[in-house]
Amino acid sequence: MEKKRSIKTKNILRFAIWILILSFVVICVCYLSWAALFRPVPGNQPELSVKEKEYFNEIEGKEGWDYVRRSVYNIDKSGKSLHQRLVDLNKNYAYMFCVEIEDSATFYSLPDKTEDTIALHLYNHVIGWTPKLQKIVILFEYEEWLNERSSLGHSRKSEYAVRGKRLVKLKHDTE
Repeated sequence: MEKKRSIKTKNILRFAIWILILSFVVICVCYLSWAALFRPVPGNQPELSVKEKEYFNEIEGKEGWDYVRRSVYNIDKSGKSLHQRLVDLNKNYAYMFCVEIEDSATFYSLPDKTEDTIALHLYNHVIGWTPKLQKIVILFEYEEWLNERSSLGHSRKSEYAVRGKRLVKLKHDTE
């Protein structure tokens, strides 16, 4: 009688273990496929134009300006990102220009109108006027290392709306 109970108990345990293993596998597959939808895809950004490459090289040549990059992303009518996998330049989009500053002296001594100057130059000479460009974002970042395991990030961000063929400053944040 005891052998029959132990065999039933073993079978129930085996069944429970298989259910747990299969559940874990299904959950992992679902999570990974869901996460893959929001992961940046290589090649989702348009190629840099010749003007952009020249301007970025010129900017990186400044003392203390370490890494210059740009990001283009689609936005809705309110200006929020749509978080799409691929950028569609035939829909409304924003242009983000980001510069990493390597030291605090350079970051804190940036003139007040630096973002305005860069935004105007990008719009008038680098990007050019396109009807689907709705916003330009200029971002300066500086990371202060407190010790080998922690750091503190600082940033300056300015946003500009494209209205007709003019730029209108929306906001200026310093964090």
